[in-house]
Amino acid sequence: MKKRTLAFAIALIFLLSACNLPGSTGGNTTDPAAATAAQETRIAQMVAQTLAAAVSDTPEFTLTPSDTPLPTFTLTPSDTPPPTFTFTPTVPMVSVSVETNRRTGPGTAYDIVGVLHVGETAEVVGQVSGGGSWIIRNPDGAGFCWLWAQYATVTGNWQALPVFDIPPTPTPMPGFSISYLGMINCGGDYAFRFELKNTGSVTWQSIKINITDSVTATTETHTSDTFKDYPGCVLTNTLQDLEPNEVGVASNVLGAFAYNPTGHNMTATFTLYAQNGLTGQSTTRTISFTP
Repeated sequence: MKKRTLAFAIALIFLLSACNLPGSTGGNTTDPAAATAAQETRIAQMVAQTLAAAVSDTPEFTLTPSDTPLPTFTLTPSDTPPPTFTFTPTVPMVSVSVETNRRTGPGTAYDIVGVLHVGETAEVVGQVSGGGSWIIRNPDGAGFCWLWAQYATVTGNWQALPVFDIPPTPTPMPGFSISYLGMINCGGDYAFRFELKNTGSVTWQSIKINITDSVTATTETHTSDTFKDYPGCVLTNTLQDLEPNEVGVASNVLGAFAYNPTGHNMTATFTLYAQNGLTGQSTTRTISFTP
């Protein structure tokens, strides 16, 4: 565009110049030299104005958009999911799948102080070298107790727990109590039912009962390696042994009286043994009753 304007200006100059060349037939009869100089001045002004208009009308630079688009960026999610965090309690806790005794030490030789029930939890405060038991805070009060690990599940940071020494095995303390329940009659034979409760730490395996009728001076003896309950002529329950804190019933069916001792003063002497066959550690209790 600038080139066409410039060419037009030059052509105009030549045309104007040609109109005033010497020998042309214009109506001006003034001095030829002065006329020529004036004409050249007007031509120069016209050219300058034309060039100025061309410069102002035509932009000097033209922005041509690039054929190549700008790069774009697409966020691609990572194939690896972010890590997840699982909260682990710092205080180790224990629960059991089967009701488990809480004891004063790791084993049946130690006294039972309570039971950890299914669905119940307790704080674990120690472990035993070699495993097998946990030391827990007593859920029923102050102090600690031992829990068999067979049915236990522990959560939390138990690896840092202190290791406890196994306490000395307690000396077994024998003991039991007796209460008279009543008399039974089966086919003319008369026997008696007694409730026995193991109040010590020894498990009783066998029993001997001596019953004396003070009126007739008759004594009958019953022995057995089990604890059997006869509310009548039919056996209803049998315990193979009597563990600490366990309650059972014994009847002197093997030492029954062949007559009706109702109203007689009776004395019964019980001896319980720690082994079958009336052997091992034993202890004896005596009660009096009137059927």
